[in-house]
Amino acid sequence: MDYGLVLDVETTGIDPSKDKIIEIGVLEFAVDGAELPHVIQCYSGLEDPGTPISAEITKITGLTDALVKNRRIDWPLVRDMVERASVIIAHNADFDRKFVQASGQLQGISTHWACSMRHIDWRSHGSRHLGLTYLAADHGFLNPFAHRALFDCATTFRLVSPYLGELIARSYEKEFTLRALQSPFESKDILKRRGYFWDAETRCWTIILPESKIEEERIFLSQEVYKGPSKHREYPMVSSDLVDPV
Repeated sequence: MDYGLVLDVETTGIDPSKDKIIEIGVLEFAVDGAELPHVIQCYSGLEDPGTPISAEITKITGLTDALVKNRRIDWPLVRDMVERASVIIAHNADFDRKFVQASGQLQGISTHWACSMRHIDWRSHGSRHLGLTYLAADHGFLNPFAHRALFDCATTFRLVSPYLGELIARSYEKEFTLRALQSPFESKDILKRRGYFWDAETRCWTIILPESKIEEERIFLSQEVYKGPSKHREYPMVSSDLVDPV
């Protein structure tokens, strides 16, 4: 029997160098033979960040200073679950991985991460939007408490269960960041529908793709965006494995 985790964190902001985790959800599942994965156990914990939670974060998550006051995540329990897991799945895994790494609580553990947002080809499964709430709606159910960690874990688990093989396989593929430099303004809606996001730092439309999709994307950009030679750039991404130093 093999084990995996679905993990989600809620935080005081988006910068792991200064913001803190205020809630974690962990859903442990097992895969036994040809059966669909099944839940083994769940854990949800709150953490007092030591600073006031902003009104914006409270609006998004419902978490308040009073709710997290003097609360602490059971990190030894989380470590035990992580050490058993062959993979950690998160929706927009880069975000969760960076915050867990910055916490220093999983030092010395080498764990493979898979992203349920980009390691499943949701467009081929009939979904146009990659947000967790939208994907749930596309699959005929609702997440009753979006942006609460354990509910997001349960939603993610339900979504990925039928596509687990695809998710794991694609999570091991080499990935590239594609930047559509100098793309015509009128192409922005085409790029958005294709799954590109606006990167404010580089000021261009950007997408992350597995190596197997690169040639298809080159053709798309040339024919549908630039109407000629493509001006995009491709950058290989680093490994999605988290290896914290001992």
